Amino acid sequence: MKRSFALTSLLLSVGMITTAAQSAEDVAADCVTGLNEIGLISLNSIAGSAQDVEKVIALKADEQGASYYRIIKMQENYHADSWRAQAILYA
Repeated sequence: MKRSFALTSLLLSVGMITTAAQSAEDVAADCVTGLNEIGLISLNSIAGSAQDVEKVIALKADEQGASYYRIIKMQENYHADSWRAQAILYA
């Protein structure tokens, strides 16, 4: 599992994966009323920038069939360019 996160992060940072084909969209907390919560994703040790982390979250949301996601936690680890994040997925 960690290997796929690392590979995805590497491909994102090199630009080999784009977000154009992704359908899951980031949604604000005040817009989730009426949406069905379908899961939670937690990511650790994601390399890159905050934008790279958001791309990985969107990709994981798509893989799980979510139409929307809301990032509830994103923080940089003690080592620079290493992030952890959590997001709620919605249908």
